Amino acid sequence: MQIMPNNQPGSKFAAWIFGCALALGLICIAGFGGVYVYIWVPVWLGLYGLTSAAMLYQSGSGRRLCWHPLFGPILAFGGLVFLQWRLRLSLYPGTTLTGLLQLSGCACMFYLMLFAVESEGTRALRVWAWVLWLFTGLISTEAVFQFFSSHGFIYWFHDASYATPIGPYVYHNHFAGCMDLLLPVSVAVAFRQERSEDPVWITWLRRALVPALGFAAVVISRSRGGIITLFVEVALALMIFGGELRGKPAMARTFWISFASLAGFSVLANWHPVIGRFGKFASHDPSLLDRLRVWHACWNIFLAHPLWGTGFNTFASVYPAYQNFDNGLIFLFAHNDYVQALAETGTLGMLCVVAFLTLWFLAGRRQWRRQDRNSGIRILQAAAWIGASGFLFHSFGDFQFHAPANALLFFMVAAMAGLPRNSPPKIIKARATSTNKVMIPPRE
Repeated sequence: MQIMPNNQPGSKFAAWIFGCALALGLICIAGFGGVYVYIWVPVWLGLYGLTSAAMLYQSGSGRRLCWHPLFGPILAFGGLVFLQWRLRLSLYPGTTLTGLLQLSGCACMFYLMLFAVESEGTRALRVWAWVLWLFTGLISTEAVFQFFSSHGFIYWFHDASYATPIGPYVYHNHFAGCMDLLLPVSVAVAFRQERSEDPVWITWLRRALVPALGFAAVVISRSRGGIITLFVEVALALMIFGGELRGKPAMARTFWISFASLAGFSVLANWHPVIGRFGKFASHDPSLLDRLRVWHACWNIFLAHPLWGTGFNTFASVYPAYQNFDNGLIFLFAHNDYVQALAETGTLGMLCVVAFLTLWFLAGRRQWRRQDRNSGIRILQAAAWIGASGFLFHSFGDFQFHAPANALLFFMVAAMAGLPRNSPPKIIKARATSTNKVMIPPRE
């Protein structure tokens, strides 16, 4: 009798589920960031179907369903939104139902990533990282060429001149948020140690073109929040790897050479408009003052609905009653996901958000400590943690989680940083009988 562990690589069905989920997430990004109903609805239906198939597969094969402590706050927040809709606690139940459907898709993506890691082991993480590296190169190349030749058209045929399009995104800050998530993982893949017949510097130069193009694409997007976030991510990388850089001169040289290369390559982009936008950060900048006023209005909304909030996804409908200025613009979002969540879900919702962020931080730290120092998986997971942390930072000044594709990508990258919870067993023992065998999984 052979005993195979639940996380033993080689399950074709698990690999198929993982590949389809990953493809759906990337399709949502390429499909105008998922902002149109005809894009995100089919993607969400696919995620529902894949999650159902994964659960049926696990139940049919006698395996336990996937679980992680992070599901606690995710389900609690989803349950709160469900009650807002079902009990008519939301001021606009229809919009809350739409938000609930989008939340459920993100939860499905997180479950599918956990299922992939438990089924395929670290092999899934490596494939994951390589796919994100390749996709970063494709989306960055498209964004650069489109910027210089499309004149406000996405993919050269979709007119988005009414907005600030860059790459497949209608809104340039959403594109920058996507790159905030992708670039740290792409850098980790580009500069990882690997045996090759070519000289190391040639291999690194070839792979580094992808994150370099990504950095240049963020520059030409003219997103102040995106550029600041990238520097925050560099600071996080120095904090995490600083001790190891001091003890390993070769690794330190690699880090600084890669940083200098990315910065030098970005000079090819047009910095002058970006510098001009940073020059408007003074207190007289209307956009900054307007955002502060909107955030203050969110606080007033919270004071009026402190426990349940006004209902998830209701800000656009509720805000006009609390608006205390008029600059001729319509604010559909608060440009700060945290204060908007406070206004829409109240104290209970913010407790769920804080619980999720706390547990996710602890999961990432646990993965960092339990992995071998020279493990490539350790570096990949640290890079994913940096990318997700940068995205969370960017959300303080924008509405990143309200872009469906970015929300999906966040839960994909956050899962990479904090999974798996438990280390796979090295030896699976069976009861001693004459026919029993011990199955030792191959080294990964």
